[in-house]
Amino acid sequence: MKGMVSIIVVSWESIKFLGECLRSVREQTYQEWELIVVDNGSEDGSADLVREKFPEARLIEGSRNLGFARAGNLGLQQSRGKWLLFINPDVLLERDWLEKALPAFKISPRIGMVTGKILRFDRRTIDSTGQFISRSRRAIERGYNEADRGQHNQEGYVFSVCGAVALYKREMVEAVRLNGEFLDEDFFAFYEDLDVGWRANLLGWRGYYVPDAVVYHYRGGSQKGGGWLARFSQLSQRPTEIKFHIVKNRYLTIIKNDRWGKTLLSLPYILGFDTLLCLYMLMADPRVVGKLFTAGPYFKAAFRKRRCLREILKKMMSAQVKGGDTDTSGGG
Repeated sequence: MKGMVSIIVVSWESIKFLGECLRSVREQTYQEWELIVVDNGSEDGSADLVREKFPEARLIEGSRNLGFARAGNLGLQQSRGKWLLFINPDVLLERDWLEKALPAFKISPRIGMVTGKILRFDRRTIDSTGQFISRSRRAIERGYNEADRGQHNQEGYVFSVCGAVALYKREMVEAVRLNGEFLDEDFFAFYEDLDVGWRANLLGWRGYYVPDAVVYHYRGGSQKGGGWLARFSQLSQRPTEIKFHIVKNRYLTIIKNDRWGKTLLSLPYILGFDTLLCLYMLMADPRVVGKLFTAGPYFKAAFRKRRCLREILKKMMSAQVKGGDTDTSGGG
């Protein structure tokens, strides 16, 4: 594969990890890349580190924390690459990550998202081998918290890719923008990866998993246990504002992307999960539930974006019918 890869790192108070992350970029065996670091108003010296140790990086400095979505879009605006790799600062790429991941785009022109095997820093616990979506509309990181025994060593299609290490084709990025935004800035942070993947599936794009492209992610590096109980426990430890965004963004994602017929079919699962979620929030941090009652403008905007997406889908289906192509495959 040939072509520029734009590597976009959004950093906020990340000096503990940022240096090693950027070194893992610098050491890639595939060398046709540009590095863009968007610093969200960090006060820990992160921007100084980038300036002093990584002069090859294009540094975009914010005066405050704009959130991952808006900062990611700012990095995207400055990028020139044929492919776009979004990585979190608490990520370490194996030296051959790009070399192993990029060839997946040759498999089909409709592959727009690629992910590899994401392990924790202990090198043996799986963080994600691709995203899927449950009947309750919960994002599932396949293999999450499992010991890596080679059980996910088969490459293949996935619904979406984990935003910690997400490689996108620019053609897909441009095709799935809504109101000019690739990452939905109303999300601030969290769930934006599933939102992009779901929207991309609706518009005919596919995700692909390459197990030989290995990366290490700190997330919950010392966390024990798995399943939704462990995820609830992890959620309870976050600040109120972050909990609010996580819960809010779950509903924004469903409003924007789900087909109402499928929502109705899955309603018992959705209501069951949300009942548990609300009860948990009432016990763990009732302020989150209170903040949800102020989130009306976000939900109204999500309905507008849903209508925009449906108009794009109608135009796409009309063009396919006129062209004699009746394949309307897509997730969601």
